[in-house]
Amino acid sequence: MTGNKVTRRQHYRLYTIHRIPTLKVLDFIKIKKSERGMAKRLAMSTAGATLEGDVEFEARQNALKVKSNTFNPGEGKSAKESFLVSFTKEQKSQIKDMIANAISPEEIETIEECVKRGQFPESHLGRKHIEKDETEIESARKKSRLT
Repeated sequence: MTGNKVTRRQHYRLYTIHRIPTLKVLDFIKIKKSERGMAKRLAMSTAGATLEGDVEFEARQNALKVKSNTFNPGEGKSAKESFLVSFTKEQKSQIKDMIANAISPEEIETIEECVKRGQFPESHLGRKHIEKDETEIESARKKSRLT
């Protein structure tokens, strides 16, 4: 346990010996029968109970601080991370166009949520093509009126 913060605690060696009865060597030092006896006496004492309570309290506090490191395939920590990792150059370009052509903040949020999940926002791709077709049709009408 060399280098571990627990080694700074008073009686950590005796506490560890008591908590792990099958332990034979700790910090490169063989555990003697006399140490096992002292560890047992410490565990039964007020100091041992206090130490046990402190260790349990710290363990609970640390458990609350620890973030989940569960890996979800295709899901980045942020939309930016997913965008950089999950999509091809062509898809990235299409996503940028979708955002540029979005007509409401809600639409941008929907696109961002899809990207964060690592999913290409297909539903918005179709809308863009419809708008583009309508623009081309309108341009063609204007040209036909001019000639």
